[in-house]
Amino acid sequence: MTVLSPVPTKLGRVFTVFTIVLYAVSAVLAIWSIVETIRNRPAGKLLLGATALLLLLLIVQLVLSIATFGSTHGVDPLLYFGYVITAILVIALAGFWAFAELSRWGPGVLAAAGLTVIVMIERLDQIWH
Repeated sequence: MTVLSPVPTKLGRVFTVFTIVLYAVSAVLAIWSIVETIRNRPAGKLLLGATALLLLLLIVQLVLSIATFGSTHGVDPLLYFGYVITAILVIALAGFWAFAELSRWGPGVLAAAGLTVIVMIERLDQIWH
């Protein structure tokens, strides 16, 4: 994830686990959304709940990044926090769209957003290191 310490520490291991959780939740959301799109179903409460969970995790990511940003060297704050905030906005807007869209394309939007967030998490990790 983005808040990994270059020096192996207990905190660095916690952030590594958090990154894996972010990847897993994003992947589950994307795959589940693709399945629901193929099944021609709108986004249900559980799928929207998974979207809310990912949004919450991304907000935690932002808070952790702010708390540990002083320990980084050479990381452009505008670039880094631009990615974090954009990932939050992508999931939030996709969640609202899926809630409002009562066709198969609600989950389609969530699938695209989940895949987008996976790429953004990887990019955040690259920027942080």
